[in-house]
Amino acid sequence: MLLDRIVALVALATLTGYLGIFVFSVPRTALFVVTGAVLCLAFYDFWNQLFRQGRK
Repeated sequence: MLLDRIVALVALATLTGYLGIFVFSVPRTALFVVTGAVLCLAFYDFWNQLFRQGRK
């Protein structure tokens, strides 16, 4: 269980880093919005899975 959380956190950090580099390399307003939405959904999913143990 702990290993799953660590792997998910590493994947989330990798996604955030990649999208951060991508956004600052191609500075477009629409790209900022889409990247923000993708990161919000990814962080929400991570948070939901992390604390969902009691709600099955």
